[in-house]
Amino acid sequence: MVRAIDRTLEFLDLVGACHKFVASTSRLVPLVRDRELSEDAREVIGHNLSRVRAACDWVEHEVSTGETDMDEELARLLRGE
Repeated sequence: MVRAIDRTLEFLDLVGACHKFVASTSRLVPLVRDRELSEDAREVIGHNLSRVRAACDWVEHEVSTGETDMDEELARLLRGE
């Protein structure tokens, strides 16, 4: 029996966001391969990668538990604070 997949707009948007991130990084990372980034640039990218990891962890937690609540620290990180 084929399992039904929840194809709500929110589900499709979330799948699309994941796909867009992977597609964008696959295209952009090779373009910076031979460029030397400044310390400030590396810090900005590092901060944004922390936000991406936190968002991915939050999505994974929601998918596995059904809980969508986030603590204040996660909320601040996702806002870029």
